[in-house]
Amino acid sequence: MTRVGILGVGYLGECLVEGLALSDTPMLLSPRSADRVAALAARHACVRVAADNAEVVTESDLVFLAVKPADIAHVAQGLPWREGQRAVSIAAGIRLATIAEAVAPAKAFRSMPIAASRIARSPTAFHPPDKGAEAVLARLGSAHPIETEAEFETAGVFGAFYALTYAYVGEAADWAAANGLEAGAARALAARMAEAAAAAILQAPAARPQQLLDDLMTEGGITEAGLEVLQATGALPRWSEALDASLARARKLGGG
Repeated sequence: MTRVGILGVGYLGECLVEGLALSDTPMLLSPRSADRVAALAARHACVRVAADNAEVVTESDLVFLAVKPADIAHVAQGLPWREGQRAVSIAAGIRLATIAEAVAPAKAFRSMPIAASRIARSPTAFHPPDKGAEAVLARLGSAHPIETEAEFETAGVFGAFYALTYAYVGEAADWAAANGLEAGAARALAARMAEAAAAAILQAPAARPQQLLDDLMTEGGITEAGLEVLQATGALPRWSEALDASLARARKLGGG
């Protein structure tokens, strides 16, 4: 099995470890964040802690660069990268050329796993396409190869969309609780409704989500009433504006 190294075990790095441990993937972690990595190694037999970053690179086939975006080049440069090795950045905005220069002669990748990696439910976009990288990323949920870097920049913003979904579900749950529904039931129903809508969309790949909405909406019904408010207030286009802002921030982080 592919030996995976992780440089930088912060919150998202920990999510990667927890998700990959579900498939007993052998992992070697950088020693920074000593308490966190020690706890992960104690919890999972497939995890151990390296003496330093050089050991992580030397003993791994694929290395996740899970450090802060501004630190990627600094942390990766000068380590014993080799031909045939894969270095996978999870940082938003950092261009492939920057990563490739820091990890040469290893092959560089950009990816966008989300925190749901922890439970192996992350739909992870990555670039460039590569079967070896795809096999590892698929253990975190589902892997989605993206052909061009320009396309990846757009796909990567779905990481922000995922996070913003928490706010959307939370708003609905809080509304229900304020209107008398027990808070736990409100939270569960709001989350399950979002999950059900996503499942229906995935089961009908040829249909636009709007078509699915039109099919289920009854004239004069409660869904129509809610949609009229969203349309009248311009709430739906604001989601596109939010994603535009996230894309602009990603490009700023990458200097583009």
